[in-house]
Amino acid sequence: MSGRIDEILEFGNKLPSFPAAVSEAIRLLADDNTSNDRIVAVLQRDQGLVAQILKLSNSAFYGVSRRVSTVKQALLVLGRNAVRSLVVSVAAQEYLGRPQPGYLLERGALWQHSMAAGIAAALIAQRVQYRPADEAFVAGLLHDIGKVVLSEYLARHSEDIVARLGDPAAVSFDVIERELVGVDHATLGAMLADHWQLPPRLGQAIRFHHCPGEAGDDWMLPALVHGANALTLAVGVGLGVDGLQTTLDEQALLRLGLVEGDLELLADELLQKLAEEEAGA
Repeated sequence: MSGRIDEILEFGNKLPSFPAAVSEAIRLLADDNTSNDRIVAVLQRDQGLVAQILKLSNSAFYGVSRRVSTVKQALLVLGRNAVRSLVVSVAAQEYLGRPQPGYLLERGALWQHSMAAGIAAALIAQRVQYRPADEAFVAGLLHDIGKVVLSEYLARHSEDIVARLGDPAAVSFDVIERELVGVDHATLGAMLADHWQLPPRLGQAIRFHHCPGEAGDDWMLPALVHGANALTLAVGVGLGVDGLQTTLDEQALLRLGLVEGDLELLADELLQKLAEEEAGA
């Protein structure tokens, strides 16, 4: 089994890093001593990146009162943390937008699920007064990034997966991943976050998004992402082969202070946000 894990991890390590402009912008946006002009200059090296940042800046999630037309304006209107979230989001889209045959997800489906989970995480963050909400957005967006590594290997076990899902004693899908391949997508996702030099808190949230109770003292962000993933699946966005085999940790939601009525309201809010996104696309 260890040889198989080594093979998967080696494949993961071969994934291209973020483009140079993205990596440098992430670093500069985290440095309070860096001027906005320098950040703008770095981002403008990649006009495709700029275009996507502006598109997301004007999305329903941020709800800005006037249209954002330049990166400098985005920095002033949204703030550095939000722009940093947008930079990461745009860079991740290249991977999340691909088809994931191991999860029976067509092209774009994992990106749609990830964006919805990001929005759901931010909505929960606002409800429970978690700050910063944009950190929750990025954690939700990236929670399934490990699937882009594991999909190729799971696709080789499609018959075994179908058999396991039909078993009356079926277990959660991350357990199936570990049994068939030797590692689960949450673990690989955390390794990718580390490879991309993202903040450790994001890696922690990705690693424990299926089991927030195991996150120790830093449980809150993993619990937020766990709830966001559950909400996103509940409204039917990006179910895939694994969607119905996800176990809900009700205790984690209770620790956040969320009860059944809150979840229903949050699901309605999420659907409204997604409808606004679709209308503005």
